[in-house]
Amino acid sequence: MVRSFLSFHVRAPLEEAAAFARGRTGGAGVYLVPDPPWVSLYHEALEAQEEPEEVRAFVKALSHLGPALAFLVRAEEDLLFLLAEGGEVRAELRQGPELGEALSGPEELLPLLEAARALPPLGAVQALAAPFGLHPDHAALGFLDLLEAEEEEGLPEEVVYLE
Repeated sequence: MVRSFLSFHVRAPLEEAAAFARGRTGGAGVYLVPDPPWVSLYHEALEAQEEPEEVRAFVKALSHLGPALAFLVRAEEDLLFLLAEGGEVRAELRQGPELGEALSGPEELLPLLEAARALPPLGAVQALAAPFGLHPDHAALGFLDLLEAEEEEGLPEEVVYLE
């Protein structure tokens, strides 16, 4: 099975991330998973759309709470990674047949971005997550993964679901 997924992550308290997401569900579900100091957000509507500009707009807005990351993988071929702070994208890695190629960021992140660019999308997601102190498994999940887990075995109590 070919996977696509989208995950957002913000270094902020769960309550702030939940308040932010509450007004931005797009009429669909959003899972929030605390992993202090990070909160991971899995957005059903944005994952279904797979639109890089919508991902960019959401992560920029989310970054007003604290540093924010976005990982979009489409059909295991395309990768979009964004790091945003204070409402601005500070780093970007884009690669794949549909998304094209881009790499930009501050000097201190360029070696990390270059190394990730040499990996397949899933490996790149995991390689990019760890240096930020984000659990690599959280970065490589999407809304549908959490929905399936909830249906099969349930999710931990600390996971918040918003509609």
